[in-house]
Amino acid sequence: MAKSIYDILNDLETETSVPDFGILKHTLPRELLPTAEQFEDSEQLLEWAKDNDCIHSALQKGIQKFIIDLRATFKAVKKDEKWDIEKGQKAVNNAKWTITKRPNVNDKETIKRQAIFDANMNMAKALNDTEGVTEEMILTTLTASCGAELAKEIIDKLE
Repeated sequence: MAKSIYDILNDLETETSVPDFGILKHTLPRELLPTAEQFEDSEQLLEWAKDNDCIHSALQKGIQKFIIDLRATFKAVKKDEKWDIEKGQKAVNNAKWTITKRPNVNDKETIKRQAIFDANMNMAKALNDTEGVTEEMILTTLTASCGAELAKEIIDKLE
């Protein structure tokens, strides 16, 4: 099964088919790509693109890819149907821009992640209400407890 864009953005590991060499595993540079969390949230993604001075090129690449998708949509036909130009044009006319959603994870993973998130959020709230405890101290504590990624998510949601 193909690896999701979210998994690739998390670990930066992918595979590419190379003629005469087959499928090769390699990594992608972090500085060229957003994190999965940034990719999932439009405001964070826009901020990442601004910070990396790539809004224009990212939009251009997205539009180029969409044109390729529209051309594939035009020629696509269901297995038992015969293609004709009217069906192809109708399919293109009905195409829409879509957001790439995070793939479904099994319930066990979701429940476990939510439990870890909730427990650490409660701890963060308690620390936040404690006089003299800084955001940096809370972040350090959360990172040790649940990892940097979840810690940042909690800090971002902390009121």
